[in-house]
Amino acid sequence: MIKSIALHELRLVLCNRKTWFCLAALHALMGIIFNWLISIYLKDKIIVTTTAYGITEKIIHPYYAWFSLLILFMTPMIATQILCAEKVNKTMLNYQTAPISTASIIFGKYLAVNLILVLAILAVSILPLSLLLSSSLDWGQFIAGILGAYLMLSATLAVGCGISSFMHNITRSNFIIFLAILSFILLEWAAQYTGPYAMYLQHFGLLNPLKNFLSGVINLQSVCYYACISYIFLTIGTWELNKK
Repeated sequence: MIKSIALHELRLVLCNRKTWFCLAALHALMGIIFNWLISIYLKDKIIVTTTAYGITEKIIHPYYAWFSLLILFMTPMIATQILCAEKVNKTMLNYQTAPISTASIIFGKYLAVNLILVLAILAVSILPLSLLLSSSLDWGQFIAGILGAYLMLSATLAVGCGISSFMHNITRSNFIIFLAILSFILLEWAAQYTGPYAMYLQHFGLLNPLKNFLSGVINLQSVCYYACISYIFLTIGTWELNKK
Protein backbone atom coordinates (compact mmCIF):
# COMPACT_ATOMS: atom_id res chain seq x y z
CA MET A 1 0.00 0.00 0.00
CA ILE A 2 2.88 2.36 0.79
CA LYS A 3 4.27 1.75 -2.69
CA SER A 4 0.90 2.55 -4.32
CA ILE A 5 0.53 5.79 -2.38
CA ALA A 6 4.11 6.78 -3.14
CA LEU A 7 3.66 6.16 -6.88
CA HIS A 8 0.36 8.05 -6.89
CA GLU A 9 1.91 11.05 -5.11
CA LEU A 10 4.96 10.88 -7.37
CA ARG A 11 2.79 11.03 -10.50
CA LEU A 12 0.95 14.06 -9.12
CA VAL A 13 4.21 15.85 -8.36
CA LEU A 14 5.83 15.01 -11.70
CA CYS A 15 2.75 16.18 -13.60
CA ASN A 16 2.96 19.55 -11.87
CA ARG A 17 4.77 22.24 -13.87
CA LYS A 18 6.00 23.84 -10.65
CA THR A 19 8.09 20.76 -9.91
CA TRP A 20 10.01 20.99 -13.18
CA PHE A 21 10.34 24.76 -12.85
CA CYS A 22 11.85 24.37 -9.37
CA LEU A 23 14.23 21.64 -10.55
CA ALA A 24 15.30 23.78 -13.51
CA ALA A 25 15.82 26.82 -11.25
CA LEU A 26 17.79 24.71 -8.78
CA HIS A 27 19.97 23.30 -11.56
CA ALA A 28 20.61 26.78 -12.95
CA LEU A 29 21.55 28.11 -9.51
CA MET A 30 23.85 25.15 -8.86
CA GLY A 31 25.43 25.81 -12.27
CA ILE A 32 26.30 29.33 -11.14
CA ILE A 33 27.76 28.01 -7.89
CA PHE A 34 29.71 25.32 -9.78
CA ASN A 35 31.27 27.87 -12.14
CA TRP A 36 32.09 30.10 -9.18
CA LEU A 37 33.86 27.24 -7.38
CA ILE A 38 35.85 26.36 -10.49
CA SER A 39 36.88 30.00 -10.98
CA ILE A 40 38.16 30.13 -7.39
CA TYR A 41 39.99 26.85 -7.93
CA LEU A 42 41.70 28.10 -11.11
CA LYS A 43 42.43 31.54 -9.66
CA ASP A 44 44.20 30.15 -6.61
CA LYS A 45 46.23 27.72 -8.76
CA ILE A 46 46.59 25.26 -5.94
CA ILE A 47 48.97 22.70 -7.44
CA VAL A 48 48.22 20.02 -4.86
CA THR A 49 44.56 20.01 -5.84
CA THR A 50 45.27 18.64 -9.31
CA THR A 51 44.96 15.19 -7.75
CA ALA A 52 41.61 13.40 -7.62
CA TYR A 53 41.39 14.03 -3.89
CA GLY A 54 42.26 17.71 -4.27
CA ILE A 55 39.66 18.41 -6.96
CA THR A 56 36.98 16.61 -4.97
CA GLU A 57 37.96 18.44 -1.79
CA LYS A 58 38.08 21.92 -3.35
CA ILE A 59 35.13 21.72 -5.76
CA ILE A 60 32.83 18.76 -5.08
CA HIS A 61 32.87 19.09 -1.29
CA PRO A 62 31.65 22.73 -1.19
CA TYR A 63 29.34 22.11 -4.17
CA TYR A 64 27.25 19.55 -2.27
CA ALA A 65 27.48 21.65 0.89
CA TRP A 66 25.83 24.53 -1.01
CA PHE A 67 23.25 22.16 -2.51
CA SER A 68 22.35 20.84 0.95
CA LEU A 69 22.04 24.36 2.33
CA LEU A 70 19.74 25.47 -0.50
CA ILE A 71 17.44 22.45 -0.18
CA LEU A 72 17.54 22.75 3.61
CA PHE A 73 15.87 26.15 3.49
CA MET A 74 13.39 24.94 0.87
CA THR A 75 12.35 22.09 3.18
CA PRO A 76 9.56 24.01 4.99
CA MET A 77 7.72 24.63 1.71
CA ILE A 78 8.21 21.03 0.56
CA ALA A 79 7.29 19.42 3.88
CA THR A 80 4.19 21.58 4.33
CA GLN A 81 2.78 20.14 1.09
CA ILE A 82 3.03 16.60 2.50
CA LEU A 83 0.29 16.96 5.13
CA CYS A 84 -0.64 20.52 6.07
CA ALA A 85 -1.61 21.62 2.55
CA GLU A 86 -3.61 18.41 2.14
CA LYS A 87 -5.60 19.23 5.29
CA VAL A 88 -6.15 22.84 4.25
CA ASN A 89 -7.40 21.76 0.80
CA LYS A 90 -9.56 19.01 2.37
CA THR A 91 -7.89 16.38 0.17
CA MET A 92 -6.56 14.43 3.14
CA LEU A 93 -10.10 13.13 3.71
CA ASN A 94 -9.76 11.07 0.53
CA TYR A 95 -7.03 9.06 2.23
CA GLN A 96 -8.50 9.00 5.73
CA THR A 97 -11.84 7.66 4.56
CA ALA A 98 -10.17 4.91 2.51
CA PRO A 99 -9.21 1.53 4.04
CA ILE A 100 -5.59 2.64 4.42
CA SER A 101 -3.58 2.85 7.63
CA THR A 102 -2.29 6.25 8.74
CA ALA A 103 1.27 4.92 8.74
CA SER A 104 0.90 3.92 5.07
CA ILE A 105 -0.30 7.43 4.19
CA ILE A 106 2.59 9.12 6.01
CA PHE A 107 5.34 6.81 4.78
CA GLY A 108 3.92 6.70 1.24
CA LYS A 109 3.92 10.49 0.94
CA TYR A 110 7.35 10.69 2.55
CA LEU A 111 8.73 8.10 0.12
CA ALA A 112 7.39 10.10 -2.85
CA VAL A 113 9.13 13.27 -1.64
CA ASN A 114 12.32 11.28 -1.13
CA LEU A 115 12.18 10.07 -4.73
CA ILE A 116 11.92 13.71 -5.85
CA LEU A 117 14.93 14.46 -3.65
CA VAL A 118 16.88 11.67 -5.38
CA LEU A 119 15.86 13.14 -8.75
CA ALA A 120 17.16 16.56 -7.65
CA ILE A 121 20.47 15.07 -6.48
CA LEU A 122 20.92 13.19 -9.77
CA ALA A 123 20.14 16.38 -11.72
CA VAL A 124 22.74 18.50 -9.92
CA SER A 125 25.32 15.69 -10.04
CA ILE A 126 25.67 16.08 -13.82
CA LEU A 127 27.93 19.12 -13.41
CA PRO A 128 30.44 17.53 -11.00
CA LEU A 129 30.62 14.44 -13.20
CA SER A 130 31.57 16.67 -16.15
CA LEU A 131 34.93 17.14 -14.43
CA LEU A 132 35.76 13.59 -15.52
CA LEU A 133 36.30 14.94 -19.04
CA SER A 134 39.51 16.65 -17.96
CA SER A 135 40.43 15.22 -14.55
CA SER A 136 39.62 12.49 -12.07
CA LEU A 137 37.60 12.37 -8.85
CA ASP A 138 37.94 10.75 -5.47
CA TRP A 139 34.98 8.40 -5.83
CA GLY A 140 34.90 7.51 -2.14
CA GLN A 141 34.51 11.12 -1.10
CA PHE A 142 32.15 11.84 -3.98
CA ILE A 143 29.73 9.02 -3.10
CA ALA A 144 29.98 9.73 0.63
CA GLY A 145 29.09 13.38 -0.01
CA ILE A 146 26.01 12.46 -2.05
CA LEU A 147 24.91 9.95 0.60
CA GLY A 148 25.39 12.48 3.40
CA ALA A 149 23.42 15.17 1.56
CA TYR A 150 20.58 12.73 0.89
CA LEU A 151 20.39 11.44 4.48
CA MET A 152 20.45 14.92 6.02
CA LEU A 153 17.82 16.33 3.68
CA SER A 154 15.68 13.22 4.06
CA ALA A 155 15.82 13.69 7.84
CA THR A 156 14.81 17.35 7.59
CA LEU A 157 11.87 16.38 5.37
CA ALA A 158 10.79 13.93 8.08
CA VAL A 159 11.05 16.71 10.69
CA GLY A 160 8.86 18.90 8.49
CA CYS A 161 6.41 16.08 7.89
CA GLY A 162 6.01 15.44 11.62
CA ILE A 163 5.47 19.12 12.41
CA SER A 164 3.09 19.74 9.49
CA SER A 165 0.79 17.01 10.83
CA PHE A 166 -0.09 19.39 13.71
CA MET A 167 -0.62 22.43 11.50
CA HIS A 168 -3.78 23.73 9.81
CA ASN A 169 -2.29 26.89 8.34
CA ILE A 170 0.30 26.76 5.53
CA THR A 171 2.12 29.98 6.49
CA ARG A 172 2.34 28.99 10.14
CA SER A 173 3.51 25.51 9.16
CA ASN A 174 6.33 26.94 7.01
CA PHE A 175 7.43 29.21 9.85
CA ILE A 176 7.40 26.52 12.57
CA ILE A 177 9.26 24.01 10.39
CA PHE A 178 11.85 26.66 9.54
CA LEU A 179 12.37 27.42 13.26
CA ALA A 180 12.69 23.70 14.07
CA ILE A 181 15.34 23.13 11.39
CA LEU A 182 17.16 26.32 12.41
CA SER A 183 17.18 25.09 16.02
CA PHE A 184 18.90 21.85 14.98
CA ILE A 185 21.52 23.88 13.11
CA LEU A 186 22.08 26.33 15.99
CA LEU A 187 22.77 23.46 18.39
CA GLU A 188 26.30 23.25 16.98
CA TRP A 189 26.78 26.98 17.48
CA ALA A 190 25.43 26.77 21.04
CA ALA A 191 27.83 23.90 21.78
CA GLN A 192 30.72 26.38 21.69
CA TYR A 193 29.42 28.07 24.86
CA THR A 194 28.18 25.13 26.92
CA GLY A 195 31.47 23.77 28.23
CA PRO A 196 31.14 20.13 29.37
CA TYR A 197 27.84 19.71 27.50
CA ALA A 198 29.29 20.77 24.14
CA MET A 199 29.94 17.21 22.97
CA TYR A 200 26.33 16.18 23.61
CA LEU A 201 24.86 19.18 21.81
CA GLN A 202 27.11 18.64 18.79
CA HIS A 203 25.73 15.13 18.38
CA PHE A 204 22.23 16.60 17.88
CA GLY A 205 23.24 19.13 15.22
CA LEU A 206 22.12 18.41 11.66
CA LEU A 207 25.25 19.70 9.96
CA ASN A 208 27.94 18.02 12.07
CA PRO A 209 27.32 14.48 10.65
CA LEU A 210 27.17 15.95 7.14
CA LYS A 211 30.72 17.29 7.53
CA ASN A 212 31.94 13.73 8.04
CA PHE A 213 30.23 12.54 4.86
CA LEU A 214 31.56 15.45 2.80
CA SER A 215 35.05 14.59 4.02
CA GLY A 216 34.61 11.06 2.68
CA VAL A 217 33.88 9.36 6.01
CA ILE A 218 30.74 7.18 6.12
CA ASN A 219 30.14 6.98 9.85
CA LEU A 220 27.59 4.42 11.09
CA GLN A 221 26.75 6.72 13.99
CA SER A 222 25.88 9.54 11.57
CA VAL A 223 23.73 7.21 9.43
CA CYS A 224 21.87 5.99 12.54
CA TYR A 225 21.37 9.58 13.74
CA TYR A 226 19.66 10.67 10.52
CA ALA A 227 17.64 7.45 10.39
CA CYS A 228 16.47 7.92 13.99
CA ILE A 229 15.47 11.54 13.38
CA SER A 230 13.44 10.42 10.35
CA TYR A 231 11.74 7.58 12.20
CA ILE A 232 10.90 9.66 15.30
CA PHE A 233 9.26 12.51 13.42
CA LEU A 234 7.40 10.25 10.99
CA THR A 235 6.07 8.33 14.00
CA ILE A 236 4.99 11.62 15.60
CA GLY A 237 3.15 12.53 12.40
CA THR A 238 1.44 9.13 12.33
CA TRP A 239 0.42 9.46 15.98
CA GLU A 240 -1.04 12.93 15.45
CA LEU A 241 -3.11 11.90 12.43
CA ASN A 242 -4.37 8.81 14.27
CA LYS A 243 -5.88 11.08 16.91
CA LYS A 244 -8.24 12.62 14.38
